[in-house]
Amino acid sequence: MQIIPLTGSHDRQGFDCGRQELNGWLRQVVRQHQDNGLSKTFVAIDEAESTQICGYYALTLAELENRHLPDAWRKKLPSRIPGVRLGRLAVDRMFQNKGLGELLLVDAIDEKAADYYRRFGFEAFPDNPLLLFLPAASISL
Repeated sequence: MQIIPLTGSHDRQGFDCGRQELNGWLRQVVRQHQDNGLSKTFVAIDEAESTQICGYYALTLAELENRHLPDAWRKKLPSRIPGVRLGRLAVDRMFQNKGLGELLLVDAIDEKAADYYRRFGFEAFPDNPLLLFLPAASISL
């Protein structure tokens, strides 16, 4: 199994996770969102069937309210700060209950990715080490 960015060569019409709203979003909305920069979607594929989507997740930019930040940062930052949100995650029926959903989730919020961002000054929330924010003092405009 390989997780890669969604491209036009992937078979979005053949995907069925059992939930129409997730199937419909992948079939009808995902390309518009990607083309307009609203979200970025990653798909799990089997190398042997590289066009078949076994599962997917989508990331989108978001704003977080600073009331969720550690006390030390709350007073230093504006009331709303940018972040990344896991917007959608679905697994095709043929691959459900086989650990693919967990693999997709780990890929989306991987500890290695968190370590990468920490190198650039991102800090973790005290109760969630994979939820990161960039302190305003680290941003130079």
